[in-house]
Order: sequence, then structure tokens, then C-alpha cells
Amino acid sequence: MSFAFTPEEQLRVALASRFGIKLDPIGYVDLSTVVVVGTVYALQLIAVIYQLYNHNYPPLGVKNVPLMASLYFGAVAWFLGDIFTSGIVHLSSPVLRSCKFTLIWLRACLGAYYVAAMFSLRCYSLYYVFYKGKAFKGTVVYLSTGLVVLSIALFGIISTVVPTHLTTHYLPVIDMCDTNRNYIIAVVVVVWSIASFTAVMSWRMRHISFCFNERIEIFTSFVVIIIGGVLNTVCLLGVDVYPASLAWRTALVYVNHAGICVGYWVIMGEATFNCIFDREGYLQYWIDTLKEDEMERQYAYDASNEATLNLVEYTEPMSTMVNDRHTLDRKWLETAIKDSPVTPSNP
Repeated sequence: MSFAFTPEEQLRVALASRFGIKLDPIGYVDLSTVVVVGTVYALQLIAVIYQLYNHNYPPLGVKNVPLMASLYFGAVAWFLGDIFTSGIVHLSSPVLRSCKFTLIWLRACLGAYYVAAMFSLRCYSLYYVFYKGKAFKGTVVYLSTGLVVLSIALFGIISTVVPTHLTTHYLPVIDMCDTNRNYIIAVVVVVWSIASFTAVMSWRMRHISFCFNERIEIFTSFVVIIIGGVLNTVCLLGVDVYPASLAWRTALVYVNHAGICVGYWVIMGEATFNCIFDREGYLQYWIDTLKEDEMERQYAYDASNEATLNLVEYTEPMSTMVNDRHTLDRKWLETAIKDSPVTPSNP
């Protein structure tokens, strides 16, 4: 896979110009894009493995580590789809020339749809607990996650069986995937539907009191989806053959994946850092903060597994208790402190 301006690449540029396409050749800027983003994801994999290993640490456990790990692997799939369908590398094998695999499955379904849906699902879990006043565990987790996976699978399967001229196909002359405009519109509509759903939940939670940085998490998730949605909409619908432009394809990859990484670490960063460098001290601070803010029941230990933290059910929605927080039951804290490896200080 060459990034030099070879005679074959010169011929590709010349052939593209005959079709009215100004094609920037694949070069070392594209190589640097692959190396930089790929290195970031490789390093992040170490952190994801660490988080999975320590998922029973309460401040990490409440973040739903398996869900966030799946978001990471969705981001990697999106990155692979981006580099294979954005004109960043030569499509040198039959697998890479299978546009239904690289564009529909890697980039759209397992990538963009899944990542946006996981950010939205994280927001929905907070909405379900703090606004509706119900536990986000058990059946509701399986149903909501299953609905996301099922909808993505159905979209991918339908897109795969539909004739290529209605979705996407490979153009050997310019070594790129050509995608039907109506199909692009359908993809964009789905992404904006997810963004709209996230916006509604965020707006409804604007007056809810949170204990830690959940409000920043919600805002960041929304911003990541919006910025990614705007840039992808512009590139896919507003720019003619955007993979032909070095500036557009580079900007799209960096914005997509910088946004995902920022969103991921806003959610997972503080708990992961403290799990590594101040494990017991941060846990004590975490428990004390819950006690001080009277948010105990929203972050209580699961009785079936004391080492795992879950969001648990209480009787009234938080939206009705914003001005009456003393109604929350504090009984759980005695059990949490008793079972905690950290001995609390005397008040």
C-alpha cells in the first residue's frame, strides 16, 4: 500500500480529471492521519482493558464500563470505515473494494450509528434514573441495548441485500466507493434522529441536580453527535466527491475521532485516573460526596453484588424532588460504608 506519487497514482489522477474530478493524490499526509489516529486508538485500548479489569471499582462501575468498551470498538470500526471509504488509502484487495462491507457495515452501522447510539444510551441511562426516577438495570438495560443492536442489524442487512446501484459500489477508475445520494440522505437522517433524541433528554434534565460531572457528560455527548453530524452532512451532501479533496477527507477523520475520544474521556477519565493513582482516597471522597449531596440512592451498591455499583430504583422521580432532596433515604450509606474497603473519617 504505497503513499508515494507513483505512475499508477498519476494515472488515477489523470483519469479522474477526465470525469471532471480534481483528485488530490494519496500521499504522506494521509499516511500521517492513519498513524496518528491509529496510535491514539492503540493506546486507548490499554486503558479500555484496564477499565474492564477494574470494572468493580465503584466510581468506574457506575459509568457502565462494558457499554463504554463497546463504544470504543465501535469507534475503531468507524475509523477503519473512514480510511477505506474516504480516499485515504488505496483499495488494494477485494475485501477493501467491497463497499457494502467497508461503508455500510464498518463506517455506518458498526461505526457511526453504534457510536452515536451508545453516547445517546449513556445519556438515556441518566435520564431514566434522574428524571424518571427508575432503575436503569435488568430488563430495561437489555431492552434498550437490544433495540439499538437490532435496529442497526436490520438497517445493515436491508442495505446489504438492496441492489448496489441503490446503495454503494466500487469505481475502479478512481479507486473509490460511489454512493447513491438517496442512500446517503437515509444515513444522515438516522444520525440526526439520534441527535434529536439526545437533545430532548438533555433538555428535560436541565434542572436536575447531579453529584459529579454527569451534566458535562450529557453536554459533551450532545456536542460530539452534533459536530460530527454537521461535518458529515456537509461532506456527504454538500461537497462533490469529498474523498478527492485532501483537506476535506483529513478534516473529517480528525473531527470524527477527536470528538469520540474527547467524549469517551470526559465520561471515563476522572474515575480511571483516580483508580490508578488514588484508588482508596478517591473512593472515600466519592462516598463522602454522595453523602453530602444526598444522592446515595441513585448510586447505591447492588445488593446482589456488593462490589458492583449500579443505579437503583427509588419511589419518586428526581424531577419532582429537586426542591425536596431531604426525602431521599440515607439508609443505604450505612451499608455502603460498612462494606467499603475504606474506613470513613468521623464527622
